[in-house]
Amino acid sequence: MAKTIQHQTQSFPEQDLSRDWSQSPTIASDFYSLLDAVDSEFIADQFGIGTYTNTHDFANHLRVGIFVGINPSDSLAELAAKTGTHAQMEEMAASTFSRHTNDRDYRAVVRVFFELLHSPQLYHQRSVQRKRLEWLDRAVVALDKTNLALTRSVAVLSELYDGETVDEIKPGDRGLKFNLAARVDGHAKQPVGVSVTAGETREPTQFDDLQGDVDVFADLDSPIRVFDRGYLDYDRFCTLKEREEDFVCLLQADSRVDVLEQIQDIDITDEAGTRHVRDDVIELAETGETFRRIVFEDVDGEKIAYLTTLSPVDYDPVDVMNIYTLRTLIEILFRELKQYTNIESFHSQSVNGVLFELFCTLIGYVLVNWFRHCHPLRGGVPEAIRLIRTRWNQSRRAYG
Repeated sequence: MAKTIQHQTQSFPEQDLSRDWSQSPTIASDFYSLLDAVDSEFIADQFGIGTYTNTHDFANHLRVGIFVGINPSDSLAELAAKTGTHAQMEEMAASTFSRHTNDRDYRAVVRVFFELLHSPQLYHQRSVQRKRLEWLDRAVVALDKTNLALTRSVAVLSELYDGETVDEIKPGDRGLKFNLAARVDGHAKQPVGVSVTAGETREPTQFDDLQGDVDVFADLDSPIRVFDRGYLDYDRFCTLKEREEDFVCLLQADSRVDVLEQIQDIDITDEAGTRHVRDDVIELAETGETFRRIVFEDVDGEKIAYLTTLSPVDYDPVDVMNIYTLRTLIEILFRELKQYTNIESFHSQSVNGVLFELFCTLIGYVLVNWFRHCHPLRGGVPEAIRLIRTRWNQSRRAYG
């Protein structure tokens, strides 16, 4: 349904959409500042936006979509009122926002999203954050999925006949399947790949699309991939190993394996009690391929098995388990998107419009984290979003 688009971005002249009365730096101008790294009007031309008018003002439409993504409005009328009073946005009527969002090709926003992720600013930010994770010298990318519920019916329009509905996704259905690849180094997390499909789509089919997104990042040339059992696929494990692409995932403790070599069998004792760890080289089921399996038994006798291609010379069992634990950051990212953004409450009634809003929301999430990077705040993403919402028009000096 949604295909990601990669395009290496360059620096472009700054775009200034602010009003005369808001020329001094405000929360709003700080929040939007990273958008100057992307030429959104050029992208609009590439997708034929505004072909039949002299002006199309895609940049303002984009800003309004991003705004509603991190500051949801109960109605389009309420959103229209906000655009008339909030800095950095030109006033946009409810009918105009609805028409543009449903009619304009959502892939233009996808292009903006990925060019933003490839901006020099975010490459530098990731480099700085990587240096803070002293115990690990490689990036870690987590892959996971979640279902996005819909609050209203969404029409799937025909690709051949304009305006003809060929299907409908109703609120009682399984909504949309949101597959995500995210860089999860230490406390930092950032989307790097997205695939959106119908809610009933099996997630393993999206793994390769996410892989393709990750592969185009110059600073992710040799990441360690972590994923849960939703992406369980023995053939894929073999393919990753053949490509010398390292991964860590969970494996059923009772999976069929042949133990070829015991690396170590140890007890770990601390104030929490004694845990048992077994580290083996195994042949996985009928694949004929060897992997490393680590079985961790907690103080209650519960076992967790990890399958990995990481070398025992470079990564001991605790390292492997800690790397897999970084996967929880993508779950936190999902939770933040669902609790604090517009990721499930769309105004649009067509799939194109929903995807347009969804990727605007993802851009908003990236901008929130950039805002936090430039102006460190206690309270993480929730506090940053609260401040952006409540002090939008205030000057930069107002929040110290």
